[in-house]
Amino acid sequence: MATVALVEDHALVRSGLRLLLESFAHTVTFEAGTAEDALANLAPGQAEVIILDLNLPGMSGLEAVHRLSERGRVLVLSMHEEPEYVSEVLARGGQGYVPKRAVDQDLLEAVTRLANGERYLDPGLAIAIAERVSLGPATDGAESLSERERETILALAGGYSVRQIAERAGLSEKTVGTYKQRAQDKLGLSDLPSLIAWARRHGLV
Repeated sequence: MATVALVEDHALVRSGLRLLLESFAHTVTFEAGTAEDALANLAPGQAEVIILDLNLPGMSGLEAVHRLSERGRVLVLSMHEEPEYVSEVLARGGQGYVPKRAVDQDLLEAVTRLANGERYLDPGLAIAIAERVSLGPATDGAESLSERERETILALAGGYSVRQIAERAGLSEKTVGTYKQRAQDKLGLSDLPSLIAWARRHGLV
């Protein structure tokens, strides 16, 4: 299970998060109420996952994401759900984003994914980003992608497997696999890593 640091200014929220995480065998190794406190006292490697609230006193949340990403894998837990805000967090080095409206299981899944070296992006936020962010110039084939193909790219880049995408979308694995293959064909990409790299180049993750 994962070692976790909590950077959240509300003590009651920290207590609730700690109880939730520890009930699923994760270990909270550090707590702080400000990003400055975390930067001063959290040692690199002390926590695999850093759960960070963006609305902290003092340092801006985006700056905190950037600087704390050198200490561990940053999972943002925030009330902000604007696609451009989420994209900026990912661009600053964040590895995951969970809205505060999410259920406990979403947060636990995100922590596990980050601890395993993966990314996590709330599915609803991934779709919102797909709808708002340009997927690139016409010369690279992006304009020919269907909405389902775009959503599949975002979910794959966010760390979901074909099976998990299928379960969440109520589709068969074969159907999702077809969307993935069609997207690769349209973009001239040969495999999943190149598809994810393409998404990153276009600012999607």
